[in-house]
Amino acid sequence: MFRLIFKKVLAILTVSILAVSIFTACGSSKEATQENSEKKQEPVKLTILTHYSQEQEEALKKQIDKWNKLHPDIQVVHKSVADFGQLLPTIMAQQTAGQQADILHVYALWAGQLATNNVLAEVPDEIVEDIKKNYLPTAIDTVTLNGKILGYPTEVETYGLFYNKKILQENGFNDPPQTWDELYNIAKKVTKKDSAGKILIEGFGLIKGWDSAVVHPYLSLVYSAGGSFVTDGKVDLTSQPAIQALEFEEKFIRDGITDISFDAFKGFPDEKVAMVINAGWWNSSLKTLMGENYKNVGVAPIPSPDGKHKGSVSYGFFYGVNSKSKHKEEAWQFLKWLNSEPQANGATAEGNFLLSLSIIPARISDINALKKELEEPNNKPFIDALSYAVPELNVVPGQKIKTILQNHIEAVWTGSEKVKDALEAATKEINQELEKIQIK
Repeated sequence: MFRLIFKKVLAILTVSILAVSIFTACGSSKEATQENSEKKQEPVKLTILTHYSQEQEEALKKQIDKWNKLHPDIQVVHKSVADFGQLLPTIMAQQTAGQQADILHVYALWAGQLATNNVLAEVPDEIVEDIKKNYLPTAIDTVTLNGKILGYPTEVETYGLFYNKKILQENGFNDPPQTWDELYNIAKKVTKKDSAGKILIEGFGLIKGWDSAVVHPYLSLVYSAGGSFVTDGKVDLTSQPAIQALEFEEKFIRDGITDISFDAFKGFPDEKVAMVINAGWWNSSLKTLMGENYKNVGVAPIPSPDGKHKGSVSYGFFYGVNSKSKHKEEAWQFLKWLNSEPQANGATAEGNFLLSLSIIPARISDINALKKELEEPNNKPFIDALSYAVPELNVVPGQKIKTILQNHIEAVWTGSEKVKDALEAATKEINQELEKIQIK
């Protein structure tokens, strides 16, 4: 009897335990499924790092917000380093600290340093083909290092002569200069000084202390004189055009037309400088700074010695994916959408963003789609220059080479070096850097 009762109790307990186990297992299974489901639903988060100002950042954010709305599973956050000079140090510091952004918007001249430090991920073949097929040759050159494309070209800048129409007209000049002699004579005529000899209106401005503002206008003058910077893998700044261009700049300083202590970058929008050579992006800044007075701004091709040759430097920026990103595939998905998929007006999101900054896009379809908007007179010289501008030398020591040339140009400006000595020294130092690499 006792055994029978014990067996019944044991059977009931066994069934109860099994029931509890099954219930618990089911509950755990449901919780695990729910937990996995929640993990799957959590979006991938991408960070994009640029150098854009607050105003420019807002314009880019509008395009990013469109993506985020269309792609809830991949969300993009923008971060900016407002001081452009701190962008590269920030990128390198973040790489070391493991805090890197997934997507980088960088100056093409840094490509060598970034590649050497394995910062950039390989570009997928389909994107390489898209770039080769659909971008301006000048733009492709700016993002190519040793024959390899490093990312999507964005800004491609060329140089022109900015001039103040009001200042020129008040001095009897209705047209901008076409030759170096005309540039010199107009600049001399419009220069105004007070009784102590201090410049009130500077005829032609040179911007000191900023590598691009020193080197690019000089090289643009070299090219307008029929010269070159690199030939067969070597630099020769002792050629006649190279010497002629630096002597031309020195002449403005020597004759009191240009004062390098005068802030031409600020003075032009203040209408205290008549003419400056600068890149096309400046149009957007001048519109903001000058307001109604922007109507006084004109842009012309950079003058040449004979008025026939054309010369300009081109340089660019590009979007690349960080080699340390955990979401490379998603990062390229976003960049492909941003740079290649047309929006309602036929232009890409990047094209529309660049247009909002008065910057000429690098994608051919964007230029065609935005043709009407880009047709304003002050854009034309920069668009035309895309067909003849010489791309900035994009090699591993590119930034070092640029700094070498900047230092010797400024030494001539300050009178501490003679033109020929400075250019011979620059040639020697730059070629020593180029000997360390193979230019392709």
